[in-house]
Amino acid sequence: MPGIYLHIPFCDTKCIYCDFYSITNHSKKNEFLAAIKKEIVSRSFELKDRKFDSIFFGGGTPSLLSREEFTSIFDTLYSHYNISTDSEITIESNPGTLDRNKLDEFRKLPLNRISFGVQSFIDEELKFLTRIHSANEAIESITNAKEAGFENINLDLIFALPEQSMESWKYNLEQAVKLNTTHISAYSLIFEKGTVLYSMRDKGEVNSADIELEQDMYEYTMEFLESAGYRQYEISNYAKPGFECRHNLKYWTLEEYISFGPSASSYIGNKRWTNVKNIGRYIDMVESGKHAADFVETIDESTSITEHIMLGLRSRGIVFDDFYNKHNIDFEKTYSAPIQSLLNDGYAVKNNSTLKLTRKGYAVCDEIVATLF
Repeated sequence: MPGIYLHIPFCDTKCIYCDFYSITNHSKKNEFLAAIKKEIVSRSFELKDRKFDSIFFGGGTPSLLSREEFTSIFDTLYSHYNISTDSEITIESNPGTLDRNKLDEFRKLPLNRISFGVQSFIDEELKFLTRIHSANEAIESITNAKEAGFENINLDLIFALPEQSMESWKYNLEQAVKLNTTHISAYSLIFEKGTVLYSMRDKGEVNSADIELEQDMYEYTMEFLESAGYRQYEISNYAKPGFECRHNLKYWTLEEYISFGPSASSYIGNKRWTNVKNIGRYIDMVESGKHAADFVETIDESTSITEHIMLGLRSRGIVFDDFYNKHNIDFEKTYSAPIQSLLNDGYAVKNNSTLKLTRKGYAVCDEIVATLF
């Protein structure tokens, strides 16, 4: 079943590493809420025959919205889309933006999964990342979410920070496991062009982490989280059995999703489009009855094959029957040489139905796709 994504662009501050579209000026919030509801209605005809089983509020910081504002969005969604009664409905949140009272209010909404952008349990690292919360506030937010009745909770962590030691990263993982959330996402820091962090490196103010240390951190993460009961089901994502993120799996398995809000991307049939990354233009285009996209592409067969391989290898692997059904190609025969190379070097394992990367392969997944496929 397809999923629904909604991009809420408002933040209290802009973190130095973030390249997602977000704004700290909230003056257009009411206009934005009216526009996103209008966009929801205007696109509903495209998937009238579908049932949706995931909704994801990303950002930005969606948790800055009130219960009443979310209720209005949910009313619009449920009035125009066929949404499964057992849907996974996620909200991203920054620790510190949700006190216990607001969490209690949010639990009365259809929301049943919450993702906290913790990033670190060390205050000095949080200060470097320009996060607005402290380590104690992160712990308190997750504890409060559990007490409010949220059973499905993710926390995000970032490793390979400038000057970060292996010891501090181990400490972060230990603190995360102690909180016993159902899901942990662990990403290496990326210096995205256009971010403050990227400019800082250009000016020599910070340096990227040593590549060997970053590799060691990643390998330790895989081993440690597995020993703690978290199954790795994608390069950067680990879940307790049954708590894999249903919505994000759609991206990695090439299922359809429709998205609303500035910068939000959709994938329906063989079409992909991305909305304008400017709240003013987004509001104007939607209110004038225009499609809010500023990028549209038709996915040809060659691109579809490449994406299938890339996304499959970084997650559950290449399922041979699925690949044949989608592309009419025998994956094992067509790619026998690169498959054998991966097996010989210990980068992958294969059974009768699937080719899947090992931990060693996960660590160099991008290079594998670029060089062998």
